[in-house]
Amino acid sequence: MVRFGIVFLTLLYLLPLNAHQHPELEWCLDDHPYWHFYPDDAEPYGPTVDLMHTIAERAGIKLRFSPNTPFSRCLRQMELGQTDLMASLNYSDERARFMHFIPYDEAKPEVIYLLRESADISSWELLTRQRIAVVQDYVYARELETLLADDALTLVKAATLDDAFAMVLLGKADAMIGPAQSTINVIQHNPRFHQRFKRASYQFPLTQNRSVNLTLSKNSPHQHLLPLLQQAIQQLVESGEVKQFRVDLDAVE
Repeated sequence: MVRFGIVFLTLLYLLPLNAHQHPELEWCLDDHPYWHFYPDDAEPYGPTVDLMHTIAERAGIKLRFSPNTPFSRCLRQMELGQTDLMASLNYSDERARFMHFIPYDEAKPEVIYLLRESADISSWELLTRQRIAVVQDYVYARELETLLADDALTLVKAATLDDAFAMVLLGKADAMIGPAQSTINVIQHNPRFHQRFKRASYQFPLTQNRSVNLTLSKNSPHQHLLPLLQQAIQQLVESGEVKQFRVDLDAVE
């Protein structure tokens, strides 16, 4: 009986230790087709989910999925410390106030879309002749933001990517600029956009590479785990393993 009591107390002592060794962090995410799908009746799946599981395993943490949460709400929860992680984020000074950024891959440059029947935009000069819809709160590359500040451009603000495409469709803008990944998602998930748009051949002359990042809330109770996450991601980058979690956007489109 005494021996049983000793074993029982030992197990009780070890339980908190094991929990401490494998802390559980929440990843705040939404449904982001081709990268991470979030079905109504199942757990998320996709390349980013596989990547996050791999990072968690290497870092010695447990990963918990948030409910399907809009992107803007995830940002707010990160700021308040109500969730721990977000993935596939662009860097901005504003976001860096409340998030640690850990780069793990190279971001795709923004692209230009216009109506299929419109003449191609193949140069900066042609772009300056258009009314260009840009998404108000999207974090564009810094170099691109500098280009977009040129007085030669006529910019119109849209609240969302959907609104930017709608403005082009309704003739309120001639073209729109958006992220390569999300623009494909918007077109494919809105029937009225199907077969209506094409990508312009002009590519912005950007010289600085921009990273895709995993972020950890600075107000998370687990922010002390930042070095473990950094080390896990560094291993994936240096070994080249991170490339297996990429999506071929050209194949998707």
